Amino acid sequence: MLFESQENWANLYGNYSLLKEMLTKKYGKHDECVEKFDTYSEPSDDGDRMHHLRMDRCKYCTGWETEKGTIELDIIKGGILDGGGMVRLSYWDKINTELVQNKALEDL
Repeated sequence: MLFESQENWANLYGNYSLLKEMLTKKYGKHDECVEKFDTYSEPSDDGDRMHHLRMDRCKYCTGWETEKGTIELDIIKGGILDGGGMVRLSYWDKINTELVQNKALEDL
């Protein structure tokens, strides 16, 4: 699920943080979390943070493993025409994923 594109870091990070807090309340402490910029120094303002996001030098990702599957929340850059960033929430259903993998193994 992709959430509405945001043009500034404050709104983008605010959406990410709110969803992370809600998911933590529901599923408990995350199993993995990386929140960093791959730069020599910490970006100084919103514009700088958005620039690094667009240049693929931003990694904000949190994941939960549950008995039913995997949940991942991350911040990604927008499309070519967009220029902003989006929060993405992904679910991988363990049972259906295993069924698909088993079917693929049978076909090999």
